[in-house]
Amino acid sequence: MAKKEKKEVVKAPTEKVKKEKKKEVLEEERPAFETRDDLKKLYLYTIIVPRGQGEYILRVLKANRTSVQFLQYGEGTASNAIRGILGIEDTKKDIIYSIVREDAIPDIKKEIDVYFVASKKNRGIAYTIALTSIVGVKMYKFLTQTVRG
Repeated sequence: MAKKEKKEVVKAPTEKVKKEKKKEVLEEERPAFETRDDLKKLYLYTIIVPRGQGEYILRVLKANRTSVQFLQYGEGTASNAIRGILGIEDTKKDIIYSIVREDAIPDIKKEIDVYFVASKKNRGIAYTIALTSIVGVKMYKFLTQTVRG
């Protein structure tokens, strides 16, 4: 008598298997966000100028693709004696904060330097502070305008 061969029954892949395969394909196509070359350090760029000059600085920042700018009004500075020595008349200031990618800093600095040199009325101070950590990839994408909505 001949032996009956067992036929293997091929089952359709379950939803879980389909999702895992789809995930593998997506991971192969796109590298993890943290390993991409376009991931740049971020800095908090702070600029303090006399009141009314902040709008120009905001335009410079926007032209250089910064995604976040804050304008805050400030008042006060050193004592009258120090202000006299430094030649500071008005104590009202515009304080601008912006989150800037590392590769945009030289262009912004160049434009702000030209602005400060253009007129004696255009003066102020600008500095950067490195941001050492940001919680989450989505927050980084938001701050650098790389999030798709």
